[in-house]
Amino acid sequence: MQVLYFVHTYGERNGIANHVLSLTRALPSGVKAQVIGGKGASLPLFSSLRFPVGEFFSALRADFDIMHVHGYGNFYSFFGALISLLRRKPLVWTIHGYPRISGARRLFYYVYRYLMAPFIFWRASKIISVSSDILPLLKKETRKPIAVLPNGIDLSFFKPSSSYKQASCACYVGRLDPDKGVQRMMECSSLPLLFIGPNEGSTRAKLEAQARQMGRQAEFVECEFGKMPYQYERCRYVILPSKYEGFPLTLLESIAMERPFLSNDVGEVKATLSELFDKPGRYILSGSIQEKIGELEKSDLQPELREARKRAAKYSWESVAQKTAAIYSELA
Repeated sequence: MQVLYFVHTYGERNGIANHVLSLTRALPSGVKAQVIGGKGASLPLFSSLRFPVGEFFSALRADFDIMHVHGYGNFYSFFGALISLLRRKPLVWTIHGYPRISGARRLFYYVYRYLMAPFIFWRASKIISVSSDILPLLKKETRKPIAVLPNGIDLSFFKPSSSYKQASCACYVGRLDPDKGVQRMMECSSLPLLFIGPNEGSTRAKLEAQARQMGRQAEFVECEFGKMPYQYERCRYVILPSKYEGFPLTLLESIAMERPFLSNDVGEVKATLSELFDKPGRYILSGSIQEKIGELEKSDLQPELREARKRAAKYSWESVAQKTAAIYSELA
């Protein structure tokens, strides 16, 4: 069985790219994966929003049995659905979160929701969501059943070599996107800041200027997936002050590296933390980031982080891949 993954981002440091990479590596024998994507032309206001040009025709000519697209709010999912129609092949659509965008960029999401998304929902033979919290929103747009398959983690790859207490940085991991709340990292005054991830528009320049103005020590890093464990070793806390999320991969990666993960109560964050910790509420952001760090600095979190890592074994990529392959087999 040949599955074509047609995705707007690949080989980069973000959730969807890492999801596709990890999933395709873990697929069982008998399922062959081909990935096309991540090289389209970027659009103004959305550096991560790409328009497939040559890749559209590459996918149209490709040999595949099933088309699998990822993400809500990108052109690749729409054109992947179109290709599946032209080639008369089943379409699987994995949705990683429901965007809540502010400012001028919000106009695109209205266009997407009312003109593009209905076509993808119509074409999709199977719809997968990585989180259950967005099901009410998605059910407003389609009457089809939606399967919930979470993200996974490879504990043999993400394994710590030192305690979080030996690290010094308060870290943000992900796209430097204002709608991810990245500017809130400036609330942290006691630790140097480390931003790991690709730039989004002019966000990095604004953060650098703000850090200089406030006297914050800030470092910005973009690195390939294979070097992420080393970057996590530098994190004393991994912080996600996002306005919206589905199931952030950074959560599982942080716990696998035995790093405290601090986040707003968004998406599957609280439910997943409840699976991993006896006291999950202590890792949910309330008040300022500095206040939360000051509170956690009074305790030694290492024992519970070690236990949480053991519990994270239930989120293996192998289990996710087996369930995904079962969906492929059903459709084929």
